[in-house]
Amino acid sequence: MTKTSCKIVCPFCSLLCDDVTVSLDNNRFEVKNKNLSLCKKKIEFFNLDENNRLTPTINNKTSSLRETISTTEKILKKSGDITIINHGVDMAGVRSMLRLASRYDCTIDHVNSKYLYNNIGLVQRTGYMATSLTEVKNRADVIIIFGNDIFKKSPRLVERISSGKSSLGFFKGKRKIILVGDFDANATKAARKIGSVVNLKTDIDMIPKILSQLMQRNDNSTFKLSKSLREIHNIVTKSTYLVASWSASDFNKSSNSERIINSISDFIVERNINYRAACFPIAGNLGDSTSSQVCTWMTGFPSRIKSYGNTFKHDRYLCDSELIQNNKTTDTVVHFSTLSDQKIKLNKSLKNIVLGHPKSKLSCLPDIFIPVGVPGIDYEGIMFRTDNVVSLPLKKIRDVALPTIDDIVREIT
Repeated sequence: MTKTSCKIVCPFCSLLCDDVTVSLDNNRFEVKNKNLSLCKKKIEFFNLDENNRLTPTINNKTSSLRETISTTEKILKKSGDITIINHGVDMAGVRSMLRLASRYDCTIDHVNSKYLYNNIGLVQRTGYMATSLTEVKNRADVIIIFGNDIFKKSPRLVERISSGKSSLGFFKGKRKIILVGDFDANATKAARKIGSVVNLKTDIDMIPKILSQLMQRNDNSTFKLSKSLREIHNIVTKSTYLVASWSASDFNKSSNSERIINSISDFIVERNINYRAACFPIAGNLGDSTSSQVCTWMTGFPSRIKSYGNTFKHDRYLCDSELIQNNKTTDTVVHFSTLSDQKIKLNKSLKNIVLGHPKSKLSCLPDIFIPVGVPGIDYEGIMFRTDNVVSLPLKKIRDVALPTIDDIVREIT
């Protein structure tokens, strides 16, 4: 293969940036964009090397694809209960999971569903007012970002919400960014690229109290605010389009993550009485939005579902894959992983079938491992952006002759 370059849609973050330029040389790729150090590391992780798993294995012994698929079928047919765990796949991959689940009456869960349900729980109880990435870029004058690691998970968030050349030009002024949580100096530095910054360093468990104070404050009130909160209050009261953004996983170590997200939503609803304000939650980086969208279309539920005959039923707790594995209420677990660079935890007491990309990290050896391609690298696909209003096409940029998740599931079913 001759050395070439092309632009790709990066599938390894929920922002799905479509302006990443990579150079290609003999199936190896390198990110050429400047100032994308975190993105570069994430994308180039999927380059192949001598340690990759490029051939199927049965009990860690190399096997042919045909024999591996046949053995997989035998395991599934003998299983009393099967659980499917999504570690990050594209739209076709989610459809394949649902097809496999229908065939064998499986439970399906996403590895990040506990964070999804922090947001979904709010939608189920009261709903919340959300906006899109395009609307934030073109309209928002004040953006409040809550958490601590959101910029590490979505490194280009600040850049994507800035009014650059690609915006429609509705917003002309200088943005004001308010950081609430345990953000470091690098986050403040990044946010200053698009506007003035107020960094309120606080324990994330204090977020509900802080927002409550801001909502109680008015010109005739005797309610006392600290100096930093007075500054934030002044910025908020002058805003015409305020946006609140967060990543639910940032609150996983808080005492009550749902309470934090509820307080943010209440604050936005209160602001909307006289002005425009909206929520802009950032999804996880393992195809969370794609999984939620496709599962909802096809079953009516975003995650934690189980197939019964010709229908799917949802139970937030009984279909929690972590509890299922810990309690050993299943005997076979099928892991689907095409996007994750994190170690996949396998329960040695259960049968484990892994359909994973060649650089998959595993806590122990599975019974079956079938290497599959990476969407946006090895084959074309579709994924949904964090705001759920835009789907983007993924390209194929190298040819390593690996099957897709869909290819394997069609053989099994």
